[in-house]
Amino acid sequence: MTLLATRRAVLLGLGALGLAACEKLQPAPAVTTAERPSEGGVGGTGIVGTLVDVERFTVNGLDLTSAEDLSLRDAFGGVTPDRLALGQVLTVEASTTEGGALRAQALSVVHPLIGTVEAVERRKITVLGTEVLVERGAPRKTAEGRNFRPKVGQRVAVSGLWRGPEVVASRLDLLPDASDEVEVIEAVVKAGSAPDRPTLGGLELVLPASAQVPQLGTFVTVQGRRQGKLFEVSSLREGRFLGAAGPLERLSVEGYLDRVPRAPGFVVADLGHSFDPEAKLQPFAQERALYLGPYEGSFKVALGLPLPEDFSRRRRLVERIDDGFDPAGALSTR
Repeated sequence: MTLLATRRAVLLGLGALGLAACEKLQPAPAVTTAERPSEGGVGGTGIVGTLVDVERFTVNGLDLTSAEDLSLRDAFGGVTPDRLALGQVLTVEASTTEGGALRAQALSVVHPLIGTVEAVERRKITVLGTEVLVERGAPRKTAEGRNFRPKVGQRVAVSGLWRGPEVVASRLDLLPDASDEVEVIEAVVKAGSAPDRPTLGGLELVLPASAQVPQLGTFVTVQGRRQGKLFEVSSLREGRFLGAAGPLERLSVEGYLDRVPRAPGFVVADLGHSFDPEAKLQPFAQERALYLGPYEGSFKVALGLPLPEDFSRRRRLVERIDDGFDPAGALSTR
């Protein structure tokens, strides 16, 4: 099976996504956690990036096929291939076939934020207290596939990447209005006011007494409700790569850098995996980039490719990459 979908089917599927999400969120599930995957070893390829070609199933310049038992999910549970859409950010775990092709074993559609629009100013909106910059050329679609302009009070699913405390959105989807629906944050856990009160996306998490507090630096998906500067968690899932393709051997990751005190001084903002201390990343400190290299318990990044801050231009650049693991124009990080 090859994961293909027409653009019309994709747009219709997004409408179903919004409706299905509403159905699945009543009632909110109990808090659960997943074990973090074992790190290191020889095995699969981990890919984090924006879907730039639905029909070819292209992410980070890599054309993927899909396994017969491909697992697809989003924050609410399982999804079908027709829910994939241009501009979504995906996490893919892939294995290499005998012919050298990459075959997706598991795929997650990642939405940094799902919630109500609280403010609108030109290309910036605020969702769950987080400022979201909507890129030029980024799709903004209703359930019927029409373009829309964000307005205060609308419920939206944000696709994009964290850049420090804000999100740069590569797609917005308008969801059915439902003020009582559960909200979602997908991000890396950071320190809060107390050990049992970590923050996620700028909001302090309030966990049930029985829940285990996730480690700092762990990528998590939480469902719940915002209460002022707090986020009351009803469901929590840890980990970005869950081991479907075996231990990771290499990574291809699109993202922005966050500064940290330990060497090499940076991590990818929403990855949840650290670079090895020898990486030279200062040239990429202020810009979006595609990072490539082996994974051996830490990300031994070998190349970095600067990417344009415009969805349409970036899409054209990524589509021209012949080999997603050695793109022309990439800079060495060793």
